[in-house]
Amino acid sequence: MNLTRSLIRVRRRSAFLASVFAALAALLLTPTALAQQSLPSIEQLVNEPFLDDYYSNVVYGYQIVNDTQHFASRYVGNALNCKNCHLNSGTKADALPLNVAGMYPKWRAKNGKRNGIGLRIRECFVYSMDGIMPPDDAPEVLAIAAYVTYLSQGEVMGAEPEGRGVPTLPATGYDPNPANGRAVYLEQCASCHGEQGGGVGDMPPVWGMNSYNRGAGMNRIDEAAGFIWANMPLGQDKSLTHQQAFDVAAYLNLQYRPADPRQSKFLKLLEDLLP
Repeated sequence: MNLTRSLIRVRRRSAFLASVFAALAALLLTPTALAQQSLPSIEQLVNEPFLDDYYSNVVYGYQIVNDTQHFASRYVGNALNCKNCHLNSGTKADALPLNVAGMYPKWRAKNGKRNGIGLRIRECFVYSMDGIMPPDDAPEVLAIAAYVTYLSQGEVMGAEPEGRGVPTLPATGYDPNPANGRAVYLEQCASCHGEQGGGVGDMPPVWGMNSYNRGAGMNRIDEAAGFIWANMPLGQDKSLTHQQAFDVAAYLNLQYRPADPRQSKFLKLLEDLLP
């Protein structure tokens, strides 16, 4: 009898402890983790035979980000895809991740107005993709906005997600040196992007008429340096020094690329007429 009572007490105690640990685990889960528990993966969505309007747009947005040349070709003017800057389909921290829906609308000095996520996407086509601005109700814009919203599930509204944008590198005490940048580029970058910057295979061009224009964020030395240091060479994140990243960014900044459409609309027209 005593043994039976002892076993009952042990079982009750174990059940109680299990319930306590379950409650603690629930309390410790972040909003992001809770959201991700019920969020279907892209792989699941792609394999679904039928999707509602929101998730079908999420999948379409994912396809545009990964193959912009095919799925949004009418608004693209170069050879880039969104994923070339927004690495891992926009999910990699410090590589311009796309989980930023909660930060919009927000003021943007570049165009001097309060931007919604739709306008932010439309302007990417103008600068990074060196193309034309889609209308605000273009299916491509709505789809990318849906995908950005999907990636932003669980983020805090109004707060910057961890790993947003690219790192801001500290000053090194030396000016960016394009000559040193060229040497680093030829040694570390040319195998993927080509000695003349035109890209190799599926690797993107980093200068020339098929690359981003001078109005793109990546044309700023500080932003390019942060991206290069955090993500390049591909698969060797943060292997360059900060100074090497600044030097490579300065070298890229000197190369020929399409004009900023805000500063030279006539030149932009001539570029579009070139064979």
